[in-house]
Amino acid sequence: MGGDGATNAANTGNGAAVSPTGDRHVLWDGDGNGDSAKGWADCDKKPGCKATLAPAPGKGVDDSTALHFHAEGPGWLGMGWNFIGWWPEDGGFDVSGYSKLTFSIRVASESAEVAPDPGSVNISLRCSKGKKDSAAVSVKNYAPDLLNGEWHQVSMPLGEFTKDEFDPGTVWEMNLSTWSEAPKKFDVFLDNIAVEK
Repeated sequence: MGGDGATNAANTGNGAAVSPTGDRHVLWDGDGNGDSAKGWADCDKKPGCKATLAPAPGKGVDDSTALHFHAEGPGWLGMGWNFIGWWPEDGGFDVSGYSKLTFSIRVASESAEVAPDPGSVNISLRCSKGKKDSAAVSVKNYAPDLLNGEWHQVSMPLGEFTKDEFDPGTVWEMNLSTWSEAPKKFDVFLDNIAVEK
């Protein structure tokens, strides 16, 4: 795993978790950082919903590779991107020395009616220790114009994710979810996921 600044892996005492160093550590960018990452996508109104997730070459910032989440249907629609591909089971990154989660995001839809409710687009983190989720943070709070079809650089304080039993010492996954009573159909592109001091 590379990134900006020194990023030597070190055992932190949390099993196989590593402690990034430097002012910025790239967790995934589709262009060399996070090559072992794997993901999932799901929805809760089957068979009337659909969700897929895959890297998309040429669709990222500056025509790089992005994560492409496609979602259709009502109800809950979500995805997760595990930075180490769920292995080792006690792996992850100790992000406790960092203050921000940063990433680029772009939302595309055919119309406002089928776009996600911007207030329902949430980011959370998952740790390998106990497989616990963090608190969910609304992207709209950090990108008010989220649905304008443009790339947005988002910077979320890691303190916003604090939750009982969530372990910032073993972060291994970033999740995105939305919910709507009405059917939706949209695409979310993510790129340059990193932690920064």
